[in-house]
Amino acid sequence: MNGIFTVARKEAGQILRSRQLLISAVIVTLVFSATAIPAVLATGGYAALDRVGFMLLVVIGIFIGYIFSGQAFLREKTEGTIETLLCSPLPLRDIWLGKVIGVTLPAYALTLGGAAVIVAGTSALTGAPALPSAPMIIHLLVVVPAFIAVTVGMLGLVQLLLGMRENQIINMAVVFLVIFFFSASAGLMGAGFQATWTVEGVLLAVALLLLLALRGATRFLDRERIVTTIP
Repeated sequence: MNGIFTVARKEAGQILRSRQLLISAVIVTLVFSATAIPAVLATGGYAALDRVGFMLLVVIGIFIGYIFSGQAFLREKTEGTIETLLCSPLPLRDIWLGKVIGVTLPAYALTLGGAAVIVAGTSALTGAPALPSAPMIIHLLVVVPAFIAVTVGMLGLVQLLLGMRENQIINMAVVFLVIFFFSASAGLMGAGFQATWTVEGVLLAVALLLLLALRGATRFLDRERIVTTIP
């Protein structure tokens, strides 16, 4: 476990020290969050906060995870620095997991910031506290980081195993696949959709199953294959 956390600290530290990367992520967070406030105000009540936040917070987290994944996985391949990491005695599965944790944590922290902007902005404009429902709070605290980790894990596997040309196509496909899943879930529940304990339980179960599947898929990681895909 120490090796996993060492890799996670390294990745999170590199992301936090990259001013350009952070500025891009903060801008994405602020733009998405600020543009959601009018939608919440238009319908009012915490049911509106739930409906807007249910989809939007996942989108924010996934996009930031996508931005940060490029730094943790793809950039190390393009610069060749991943060869140093591959020479370490750490199993590839632990390297992958450490990178996923190191990317997910800062992406989730910014997503929490986006949620705070929506709640604070709505409260300030209405003059009354605008708080989400209890299931929505669980959505933010458990389901959202779980799906950020799923997306980062998928992107990490793709970026490690495939070459640059394949990555350009598949990376965006992964992002839109996860967003489509959430959009379809909300759409199937109709216009009166509300975050409930059942919905959050099902989503969490799906996320955990996907994480387990990704963990199993790491057996396909191979040092030689990764090296041969370095441009």
